[in-house]
Amino acid sequence: MNLIVYKIGEFSNKTNVPIKTLRYYDEIDLFKPSYIDEFSGYRYYEINQIGQIKKIIKLKELNLTLNEIKEYLKTNDINILLNKEREFKMKVDAINNYVEDINYEFKKGTYDDFIKWNGLRVAHTPAALEIKDNNADYYMIFKNGEYDEDFFIYINDDNIASINNTRIIYDNLNQVLEFLKDKYDYITVTEQNEKKINIIRENCKIISEKDLEQKGWDGTIWHFKEFKIALKDNIDK
Repeated sequence: MNLIVYKIGEFSNKTNVPIKTLRYYDEIDLFKPSYIDEFSGYRYYEINQIGQIKKIIKLKELNLTLNEIKEYLKTNDINILLNKEREFKMKVDAINNYVEDINYEFKKGTYDDFIKWNGLRVAHTPAALEIKDNNADYYMIFKNGEYDEDFFIYINDDNIASINNTRIIYDNLNQVLEFLKDKYDYITVTEQNEKKINIIRENCKIISEKDLEQKGWDGTIWHFKEFKIALKDNIDK
């Protein structure tokens, strides 16, 4: 039976490992060709080496370094993998501790606060004038004591909240609703982002839901969902 061998280009195509990588693995003695033609210098690989290179690829996906992979292939020492597992757990714990250390605080502000954080360029915008005339309530969001974002609520029959573009609202929706429930019986939110719509449906007590559409300046029709959200337990759907 003839032994099936591949030139480096053929082996690269079969394994999806770049030729440059195969040459480098040879140079560092991680994965060597079956033999090298002494006259042409061509590298040749046997068919059974496909499984070997796939094992190396899998170990790389586990974030092992090339030196760790070389050591593991030589010794089959399971502790190399267990040490990598411990590293992953430490990173996950570090991430969780960082997330837990983030604290958001919500404060009601004034027209002057709105100008302070947004600049004089917005002083005569409709939103600013509504806040100045006490037709809208202005709220600031602080992250670990530092200003991060803001939003406002138009005080009318529907208490329309301007939270569409505010990332933190949706990241911390339950905290926001808890903060607002002492101030309003309900708020109305208009949203077109499907992910945010699902967050509202999963976390809010919805009184009503409507389909809206708006024609843009270029003739584009934008479709929205309007949610009326109850903030107090005694408000029925």
